[in-house]
Amino acid sequence: MAFICFDVGGTAIKQGIFSVEGELLEKDEFPTPHNDKESFYQSILNVIEEYERTYEIQGIGLSMPGFIDPNEGKAITAGALYTLYEEKIVEVLQQNISYPIAIENDANCAALAEQATGHAQETANFLLITIGTGIGGAIVLNNELFRGNTFRAGEFGLMHIDVANHPFMTAHELASTSALVRNYKEYKGLTPETVVDARVIMQEKEIDSGVQELFEQWITYLAALIFNSSTFFNPEKILLGGGISADETLTPTLIKQLEKDNSWQEMKTIIQNCKYYNEAGLRGACVLISEKVKRNHEA
Repeated sequence: MAFICFDVGGTAIKQGIFSVEGELLEKDEFPTPHNDKESFYQSILNVIEEYERTYEIQGIGLSMPGFIDPNEGKAITAGALYTLYEEKIVEVLQQNISYPIAIENDANCAALAEQATGHAQETANFLLITIGTGIGGAIVLNNELFRGNTFRAGEFGLMHIDVANHPFMTAHELASTSALVRNYKEYKGLTPETVVDARVIMQEKEIDSGVQELFEQWITYLAALIFNSSTFFNPEKILLGGGISADETLTPTLIKQLEKDNSWQEMKTIIQNCKYYNEAGLRGACVLISEKVKRNHEA
């Protein structure tokens, strides 16, 4: 018996098969179809059909970008997958599948994964903030995901963190990895189309004072985001995700920046990297569908 899980991204869809005990048995990925919603649904159904040949499937878990209504199984928005906006994804898939399907926002899935077997075990109240193309987030209060009135809680990326100089710019535009890369390209005189790996910036800041300066400005914005989030929720810890968080210098530098603010002593909390990176969505989707199947059995 097994669960099939998907982590839907703008570029690729990760797929995985998990035992009912939560062990990842197989994983793969395929390019995300963008042409139309029919192609998206068919690609998901093809994977399910393939796994059905080998495993007895108990349920399907879906991690999705955007604002997700898990109660209706609906994508209010879906990130770069514009054909799926306002789509009742679970209802459509359920026309071809008899077993349970659960769907959730990708940052919320990452939080579920960390809560189950990651760095938030036995942590009743925590925030998860992902630093990538944009800023993502999830909130867990009293051991439960807090989704907000319209499933938009945890949208830390929309926070305004420099109202004096950039009153309408958001944390997406100032504190994300893409913001750091954009500033680096401007400093180096590179075209916007030039592909730059953020790991290069993290290395160059040690030898180039100009890169160090733009990094310090960026870390100031990121620290403001962390500080403000802590004042809202007073969590036990804040977990950082996203590719750049894997750099061993980032978290210590961020904490050092926070310590410059005397008010941080009032709101201080543990800042820690996530345990899971690329597998976070898949593992969270597994937790999601496992819990749904369990509730169905208990009902």
